[in-house]
Amino acid sequence: MTASFKDLSEVLKIESECGNERAFAEKMTEKLLEFTDKENIEIDRLNNVIAYIGDRSKPVVMLSAHQDELSLIVTNIEENGFLRVLNIGGTDRRTLLSSEGLLKIKADNEDGYELLPVIFCNTPPHLLKPGTANNIPEYKELFVDTGLPAEIVKQKVRPSDRIYIQAPITELLNNRVASKALDNKLCVYAILTALKKLKMAIKHNELDVCIAVLFASQEEVGSRGARVGTYNINPDEAIILDVTFAKQPGVSDSAELGKGAVIEYSTIFDKQLTNKIKKAADNKNLPYQLWAEGVNLGTDADMVQIMRCGVKTTLISVPIRNMHTPVEVADLSDVESAADIVAAYIETYLKEDVK
Repeated sequence: MTASFKDLSEVLKIESECGNERAFAEKMTEKLLEFTDKENIEIDRLNNVIAYIGDRSKPVVMLSAHQDELSLIVTNIEENGFLRVLNIGGTDRRTLLSSEGLLKIKADNEDGYELLPVIFCNTPPHLLKPGTANNIPEYKELFVDTGLPAEIVKQKVRPSDRIYIQAPITELLNNRVASKALDNKLCVYAILTALKKLKMAIKHNELDVCIAVLFASQEEVGSRGARVGTYNINPDEAIILDVTFAKQPGVSDSAELGKGAVIEYSTIFDKQLTNKIKKAADNKNLPYQLWAEGVNLGTDADMVQIMRCGVKTTLISVPIRNMHTPVEVADLSDVESAADIVAAYIETYLKEDVK
């Protein structure tokens, strides 16, 4: 298996809070240099990573996954030095109480950033009004404690500073991993893994297609990066990779961990493209799951499909448990499945003399 906990961890450990993905984007450009030249890679104004692999005069197939992760933003500094925050994206606030975080602030010399450890807190349960102890606090009821005196907090912290959850990357049994930000760095890693599988075909110029890679920014606040990146690339086809819900207590009507990536059907996805991807997987006896929805699925694919004059678009999903929490759980075999399916489809574009 090409996918590994070690390689995935390298991707997960780089922070990429929504709207501030630059450091992660720069690291991904380094990884893409394994497959194309530096002049074929750019980071655009929205922090999208765009890379072209192959002859750009050929049909362009875009492989895209969003690179941003959930975070919180400081909105106010209280007189006592505690911070008020709001969510950036769909952070599950049930998980925030007593969680640890890292507050990203400007360094004292204004050159670079400093990270301050913080704790999310709320009124102790003993002091809550009767009948409210089991309520989930609203953001207006949450506070962030830096441990610093109020006067120091006011000097160091500014409204708009970002906080991201601090959580370990844990290797579980049965080839599984738990971490924050599997949504959607898991699929960024799946695309990198697919490219590794295609490396020899790329190296020997055996593909009759141009692969455009888009690691998109700001998906969690409305697919903004995907819109700009797709408009720039103007692909003939687009394969979007994102996570989906996996079965767990309370989630029954969904995909299963360890049964393969999910090939998605929807009224907004190009059925011919989806069928070709399914056929490519079948021809190689690759594991996968099928899913069908009537409308959109809340991913970048919804926006990519309607850019410019329209793009033939489909979606491949990797199932995870506990979505939008610091302990999302995935199975590495499903990542491998997604990479294999993508590589199998791209290989249908092998030049005739190679086939």
